[in-house]
Amino acid sequence: MVALIPGASGGFGNILCELLHSNGMKVYGTCRHPDDHDKTDILTMLAMDICDEESVKACVETVLEREGRLDVVVNCVNELFIGGTEEQSIEEVRYLLDTNVLGALRVFQAALPIMRKQGSGTIVSMSSLGGVIAVPYIGAYTSAKFALEAMTEALYHEVRGEGIDVVIMQPVAMHMKRASVGTHLHPVKNVRAGSPTEGMVIQMAKDTEASKLTPELVARKVLQIIKSEKKPLRVPMDRAKSLGLVKRLVPQYILDKILANLIKTMKRNVRDAS
Repeated sequence: MVALIPGASGGFGNILCELLHSNGMKVYGTCRHPDDHDKTDILTMLAMDICDEESVKACVETVLEREGRLDVVVNCVNELFIGGTEEQSIEEVRYLLDTNVLGALRVFQAALPIMRKQGSGTIVSMSSLGGVIAVPYIGAYTSAKFALEAMTEALYHEVRGEGIDVVIMQPVAMHMKRASVGTHLHPVKNVRAGSPTEGMVIQMAKDTEASKLTPELVARKVLQIIKSEKKPLRVPMDRAKSLGLVKRLVPQYILDKILANLIKTMKRNVRDAS
């Protein structure tokens, strides 16, 4: 099997590539500047700017030229900004949507003709808890994940019966070896002093540090799904399972209380840090 992993330079993407390779797959990863990464026997890194349609097409065509097929695509490209609705700029939100939503669409459009011709293939979109529930102070990110899930679900229905499987993974924050805040947690540029956004950055760092979900666990779950004959549309993991049930089954006022308590925690984080 031939796998393409857009966003393989990140922690999770790199671990996923290693796991797929160890299970007998030919793996191609992508990043903007592959020459900046060490060459290995495990992974062939190709150039791809997911915000550039021609770059995406050229990358997928390179895989097809070398291997003659494309069996698996797991899109691991993910951008995150933290900020309230009034704090984030249109430019920041546009970039977020271009990367997380339109980037996935570009990959879908490049890979689908190959898989349709083969009569087989698996496409996996990496969503998150942000695709389950709209979280205050990361509204742009959760809106991108909502859109990614809607677009992926539509694709699932479009290609059913053509031998192409489409899956949405919903992990929560993964525990990785990072700095206390981590380069993955970007506040928007215009955060107001004392804003709950500052508390959200602190809280997300805490959640990441305390998480029992590791990239290795998520990667093994992705591999399990790829190997499964019958693949589910959505694969919620950890708290995404329980919060998904809460959103579907409980009255809105209970969800309001949960999110109100989250905002109180963010404000307390700001006070404690000052």
